[in-house]
Amino acid sequence: MSKDTSHSLLLYDSCKELSEKFKKLESPQDVAQLLEVPYKNLIYYIYRKSEDSRYNTFIVPKKSGGSRTIHSPNKSLAIIQRKLSQVLYTIYRPRASVHGFAAKRSIVTNAKAHIKKKFILNLDLKDFFDSINFGRVRGVFIAKPYEVNEKVATILAQICCFNNKLPQGAPSSPIISNLICAKMDSELQRFAEEYGLFYTRYADDITFSINRDELPSALVDSYKKGLPHVVLGKELKSIIEKNGFQINDAKVRLAYKTQRQAVTGLIVNKSVNVNRKYIRNLYGALHAWEKYGLEQAVETYISKYAKKPILPEKDIPAFLDSLRGKIEFIGSVRGKDDDLYQKLLNIFNGLRRKEADKESIAVE
Repeated sequence: MSKDTSHSLLLYDSCKELSEKFKKLESPQDVAQLLEVPYKNLIYYIYRKSEDSRYNTFIVPKKSGGSRTIHSPNKSLAIIQRKLSQVLYTIYRPRASVHGFAAKRSIVTNAKAHIKKKFILNLDLKDFFDSINFGRVRGVFIAKPYEVNEKVATILAQICCFNNKLPQGAPSSPIISNLICAKMDSELQRFAEEYGLFYTRYADDITFSINRDELPSALVDSYKKGLPHVVLGKELKSIIEKNGFQINDAKVRLAYKTQRQAVTGLIVNKSVNVNRKYIRNLYGALHAWEKYGLEQAVETYISKYAKKPILPEKDIPAFLDSLRGKIEFIGSVRGKDDDLYQKLLNIFNGLRRKEADKESIAVE
């Protein structure tokens, strides 16, 4: 007996089956069938439903300052985008240099590529998702290696785009951004190999590193060791700009081996590690819990360490989840056998046991 999957959150075909079905797409109706949604419903969600009702828009603060606009699709559209994303992951083959939005890769694998290097250059692509417009998304499906016809490419792009661009917050946007960047990744990888560089990309964060004493002018036109001002090489800028992106000059960072070298927020001078401030803040939160009690610790944590929109006031479960998550992050970076990770985990578990003992005594 066949299962009704029209309201399913996921597709249950194998990766091979989904890939083969994608290659055979000939019409918008085929797209609807692939995504297991009635064609009339698909048309309604992406064409007839008003744009304002398709997405919820809100602002979140950036860690580095400023704000980021998030466009979150409504439930029905999000399901369609999630299914499409599932299909696209079966046809996308990430290059070794790509660590964002790729299976079994992370900020940790991205950082590991740049351990113990003499120079590390970090770049940021300006307005990354906003710079990927409807035409670029449609074009990537028409071009090699996907080569779908124009009607199919148009409806695929319509599913993924909002206000003529790729919305940050949609389930399909991460994989689409990787499809768009595939050509640039190939060109930057060849560029790196030509000049003896190591290259990686994590979403809009690009990193080059090198073990030579001097930097090639194609990468950096002028610099002075220890000083923040860097003029990027014309060849590097040309590759990025010809691929439809702009470099955020305010976020260009060059670090020599005697300076703190960071890649996607992790320190890489000797090994991959979290920064000291992160560890100090975590110790501070655990100390406040031990010394002043759980409720007071939550207030201290909010005022000193946490972003208020992320952690509601006096929300003890969220506080505990946040602490445990931070400890597990250290374990994922340094390893589960690491002494620091084990020490922090033991402190956390010990405090949890004390809280449980207090609750049992109060009940009695």
